[in-house]
Amino acid sequence: MPLAAKRAPQTFDDMRRVRAVVKAVDDRLVHLVPVADIRSSAHNPRRSLEGIGELAASIAEHGLLQPVVVRRVEPDGYELIAGHRRLEAAKTLGWTEIAATVRDETEEQAYILTLVENLQREDLTPTEEAAALEVLVRERGWSTRQVGEAVKRSAMYVSRRLRVFEDPVLAPLVLRDELAVSTAEELLRADPAERSALARQAVSERWERPQVRAALAERNAALQQPSPRLAARIRALSEELAGLDPSSLSARARRELAHLVDVARTVATPTS
Repeated sequence: MPLAAKRAPQTFDDMRRVRAVVKAVDDRLVHLVPVADIRSSAHNPRRSLEGIGELAASIAEHGLLQPVVVRRVEPDGYELIAGHRRLEAAKTLGWTEIAATVRDETEEQAYILTLVENLQREDLTPTEEAAALEVLVRERGWSTRQVGEAVKRSAMYVSRRLRVFEDPVLAPLVLRDELAVSTAEELLRADPAERSALARQAVSERWERPQVRAALAERNAALQQPSPRLAARIRALSEELAGLDPSSLSARARRELAHLVDVARTVATPTS
């Protein structure tokens, strides 16, 4: 058998050249990342970071239970995708490093992840939620179903929230924290002509969803009740018809009168 060909000796320069071309496989799930190297995302919908002191105290006692999520950006830095409050708490504690999951995401993907991660939380203000939903549906072209699936909500939830934020009467009241979003959603069922008056009453009397439902049910019931003047109008019409000469009626008037008789017969018949 022929002898195997001799392999040329490898130098450290050879290995450095290979390393520059073939990146090492990163099989670590969590990295310790310098806090100073992480920059906040400009796309984070959160504008307020309340309760950082309480979170910092909890982290100091129990440790960081969930790493932040970042992506690499040039040169040698990171952009925060998720965990803005955790990062601020770590800074408060004077940490120089923080556990982080490093994601290989484009700027576009990171943008979407940041919005979705924040929308999944319960403590966003109405303004923050409105801005995030607006971006996903209006700017990014997502359907309400897609947004609902991403933030673990129903498509109806997303649709109602967007309608509230677009309503010229309800949106300002919600964004000024004068009206709860759930109350505003119920007021969407009101006739647009009456919505403003009902909204003012809801604010002054601090209505919640049940009070709005009761008020709408009362108004609907009132609309379905016959007018007190209806009996007098019917009597006047009967007297007018009794004095008419049937031969003076046009064909169209006869048809209308026949229709009126049918309607009157139906209304006058009591239901069982």
